[in-house]
Amino acid sequence: MKFLTDYSMLSAISNLQSTGASILTAMQLLGIISAAIAFGIGAYHLIWGGVRGRQSSIVWFIGGAIGLVILMGATAIAQYIDSQVVF
Repeated sequence: MKFLTDYSMLSAISNLQSTGASILTAMQLLGIISAAIAFGIGAYHLIWGGVRGRQSSIVWFIGGAIGLVILMGATAIAQYIDSQVVF
C-alpha cells in the first residue's frame, strides 16, 4: 500500500514539474515578443523623441534587455533549484 502512495506522490511531482516547464516555455515566448516591442518603442523614442528621446529610449532598451536576460535565464535557475532540492 505504501508503494502506491509513493508512486502517486512521484507522479504528482512529475506532473507539477512538466506543468512548470510548459508555463516557463510559454513565458519565454511572450518575453521575446515583449522585448521586441520594448526595443521598438525605444527605437521610436530615439528617432522621433526630440531632445529627450535618447534618454527615454535608453530606459526602454535597458529594460527590455534585462527582462529578456532574466526570462531566458529562468530555465537555468529552475534547473539549478531542481538539482538542489532533495526529498
